[in-house]
Amino acid sequence: MSTAIKYVAVAIVSYLLGNFNSAIAISKLKKNDIRKLGSGNPGTMNMFRNFGKGIGLLTLALDALKGALPCLLGWFVCGEAWKFGANETGLYVGALSVIVGHIFPVFYKFHGGKGIASSVGVCLVINWWATLISFTVGALFLIFFKIGSITSFIIISFPIALDAFTLGTSFGNLPSLILLFILFCMTLFAHTKNILKLFAGTERKVILFGRHKKKTVG
Repeated sequence: MSTAIKYVAVAIVSYLLGNFNSAIAISKLKKNDIRKLGSGNPGTMNMFRNFGKGIGLLTLALDALKGALPCLLGWFVCGEAWKFGANETGLYVGALSVIVGHIFPVFYKFHGGKGIASSVGVCLVINWWATLISFTVGALFLIFFKIGSITSFIIISFPIALDAFTLGTSFGNLPSLILLFILFCMTLFAHTKNILKLFAGTERKVILFGRHKKKTVG
């Protein structure tokens, strides 16, 4: 099987995997629909706001796993040796494809989440220690300032920037660098409304601690 065919196969499988939205699935199990609550975004932060920190953390974990698996798949499949690290570009093909699937899912009429939680999974594969550091800093920021959108970019920006710097030192890694840049731009674009709300001072806060009020549809 040629490398090009492997790339296409990884891209298709990763995109379809990205279509699975844990926020929608979990909210349905709770007899609700996250798309009709809060901001309407089927993602981790909206789950925190409407169902509490336990469900929010579960959503984060599932979406992060969803982001990590395609990276590992591409990393493993796309090299001639069929071993991890054989072809790093395969990792980024899987990464970008799963984020595209999450933000623009064909099964939900191309209206998905914003891709941050899945990007956390991508970042864990790219550089786990940098991700853990940025996640800790982001969690502390969220606890004290309660602004979800800024927290999201704190978490993913450091590992992505560090990896971009590493890739940029080698011209042979240019395809991977381009894929990584597109991935980051897509998550930034998905947060356009949040950025506008930040400037307008109307961005909703995320309350992690304290009494959580259960919300229902209708």
